[in-house]
Amino acid sequence: MSKQPARSKLSTLQQVYFLIPAHLVDKVARSYGVADKARSFSPWSHVVVMMYAHLAHSIGLNFYRR
Repeated sequence: MSKQPARSKLSTLQQVYFLIPAHLVDKVARSYGVADKARSFSPWSHVVVMMYAHLAHSIGLNFYRR
C-alpha cells in the first residue's frame, strides 16, 4: 500500500505566509519607519506581494499589455 501525501486546501503562498507572524511584520515596519511612509500598500500586503513575486519567479511586478 503506497502512502499518498495529504492534500491541502491552501495554496503554497498561504502556507508560507501563515508561518510569518503578522505582528512581527508591523513591528519591524514601525521600527524602520516604513509604516509611516506606506501610501497604498500596508507593510503586510507588501510582504505578501514580494513573496508571490519570488515564488512566481517574476522579473518584475509591472503588468505589460500589448
